[in-house]
Amino acid sequence: MLPLIAAGLSIVGTLQQRSAEKKAAEERKKIGQLEARQYVSELFLAKAQAIDASNRRINEALEAEKQNTAFFSAKIASSQRSVDAYLQKNRDIMGEDIGNIERQSGLLEAKYAAQAATSYTYGQNAAAGMRATSNANFLTNLADMAINMPPSVSNIFKSNKDVA
Repeated sequence: MLPLIAAGLSIVGTLQQRSAEKKAAEERKKIGQLEARQYVSELFLAKAQAIDASNRRINEALEAEKQNTAFFSAKIASSQRSVDAYLQKNRDIMGEDIGNIERQSGLLEAKYAAQAATSYTYGQNAAAGMRATSNANFLTNLADMAINMPPSVSNIFKSNKDVA
């Protein structure tokens, strides 16, 4: 009877180990998904920050243009062509600044998108590897139990004609 109890405990332990390993694999998969979501959130935050930076730069340029227009209007002797050229130069600089902001934003978006995809894929692959290891451990444990089972327990699983 004692060998039968020992075999039962071995089976229960093996099943519990398999259950724990499967749970760990599922947790790793979820961690990969959560990391991916975090990177997607950071991607949208980077986009919002870039839009905000662009809007601030436009507002700064418009305010500077108003001040420059007022300054040049006060100087009656200024030629309109030089004023227009000066204001156009400022608009060109603003356009370059906004272009740089957009390029930086695009790079950040690509970075966060790549990190999200990598985290998600890594989580999936790590979980698959953990499940494969769990299957191998489970089968090894079952084989070890079958090999190490005393004859009195293994006779229970044989039919009456095999036990002669």
